[in-house]
Amino acid sequence: MELQETKTGEYTLYIPSMDETYHSRNGAISESRHVFLQEGLDRTIGNIRVLEVGFGTGLNAILAAQYATQHQRKIHFHTFEPFQVPFDLISQIGYGQILEDQQLFEQLHAAEWETPVSISEYFIIHKTTQKLEYVSLTNEHYDCIFFDAFAPKKQPELWETGIFSKLYAATRPNGVLTTYSAAGQLKRNLKAAGYSTEHPPGANGKREMTVAMR
Repeated sequence: MELQETKTGEYTLYIPSMDETYHSRNGAISESRHVFLQEGLDRTIGNIRVLEVGFGTGLNAILAAQYATQHQRKIHFHTFEPFQVPFDLISQIGYGQILEDQQLFEQLHAAEWETPVSISEYFIIHKTTQKLEYVSLTNEHYDCIFFDAFAPKKQPELWETGIFSKLYAATRPNGVLTTYSAAGQLKRNLKAAGYSTEHPPGANGKREMTVAMR
């Protein structure tokens, strides 16, 4: 993996063997805020249980933690990441400094895996290295799902109907799943799993993204 600058001057991680980046080349932080906060957390009420597919660099986690404190809403953040990125590489991206909370960023990455860890009064994180394909999820448990896997062409096993059926069962009534992708097959798979979908404009000028609702 190597650092790659985005159009907004931030950095993301690039994987040459996959020809894939962890975040949008048009802007990492702006994309995460738009897709997962504005079109995800803002659609929920009260305390929130989040399931994230792809902890990656921890960008979504720090944004969610800041959101929890700003809105004084407790968030239980359950995140899956079977392929951990070394923190010495992540730290070079500088998201903690850009978001003006390096201590929080380091806390999230230092949190023990496979157990819930209280980061603040409003934020509890539970990181796991298990693969989503092989775990059992509690029915009607999550208010919001951050579906941030690599693109369908790069990680097709995570975009199949079976995965979305599992996530649908784990979504609370009126809960949402939000993702940057708007691929046609994704829309069909989500509907086959039982979700209804909306396709608001995507981040950074992208024509559309996907929000799925139970």
